[in-house]
Order: sequence, then C-alpha cells, then structure tokens
Amino acid sequence: MDKGHVKKGTKNPGEAKSLLGKSETRFNYFKDKEITEKDASIIFENLYGAIREATQSLMSFKGYKPYSHEATISFLKEFYSKKFSEEELNKFDRFRILRSDSEYRAVPVTKEDAESCLEFAKTFIKKVKLMHNTIEETNGENKENLKKESKNKKTKKN
Repeated sequence: MDKGHVKKGTKNPGEAKSLLGKSETRFNYFKDKEITEKDASIIFENLYGAIREATQSLMSFKGYKPYSHEATISFLKEFYSKKFSEEELNKFDRFRILRSDSEYRAVPVTKEDAESCLEFAKTFIKKVKLMHNTIEETNGENKENLKKESKNKKTKKN
C-alpha cells in the first residue's frame, strides 16, 4: 500500500454501500450462468470484478481509493488479515493474475478456474456483507454515543 497505489481520503459509507450493492448485482447476474470453455473468461472476469468491488467497498469505509488491483489485496492484508486467511488472499491474488492475463494478453480462462472463482466469490462477498453489517452497527452505535455525550455536555452546562 506504500507504493502510491492507494490514496487516503475521507471515509465514505455511502460509496461503500453502493460498491457492495454493485458487487452483489454483478455476482447475482453471473452466478447461475452455465460456464462453458467458450464463455469462461467473460464469466470469470465479471466474478473477479464482483470480488474486487466488494473489497473496494471495505476500502471506502476506511477512506481509501485503490489505483491498482494489487492495492485491493494489499489493503486486505494490512487491515483485515484476521478476517481473511492467507489461503483466501492467495486465491484472490491468483485470480487477479488470471484476470490480467485474460484481459491484456487474451489468455483464455479455463472452465475450472471460472467455477473456482464462482465458489470463492460466493463466500467472499457473503463475508464482506457480514463485515458491512458489523461496521454499520458499530458506526450507528458510535453516532448514538456521540449524541448522548453531546446531550450530556449541554445538560451539564445548564
């Protein structure tokens, strides 16, 4: 994350929620498609996109913007290494490389890799959604606590 591939800005819960919604929509559109060798690359690239958007949603909660696909994985390693196993992070990185080869070198993605990405996306997006719920609950509790503190300060002044 220190290579300039990520920019720190303002936390943006609205953007985070939108990105997760986009991730779920993309995943849901492709999850029931029959995967053949002919369309494996297209389905794979979109499933990878859903994983990346879900990750970017977590970045938005913390106020980060990625400027490379590698940055999204580095972000997870730095901030969520307890939530994602090394195996999950390695699999995500492998999919990143496969997507890059497919997009920029026209290397076909196998049906097996697309199916593997589908299973990974299913569990990954579900996990990120649960994390969103926890973050939103925590943010809601923090807002309520701030309101109470502010109210108490006003009461003490009077």
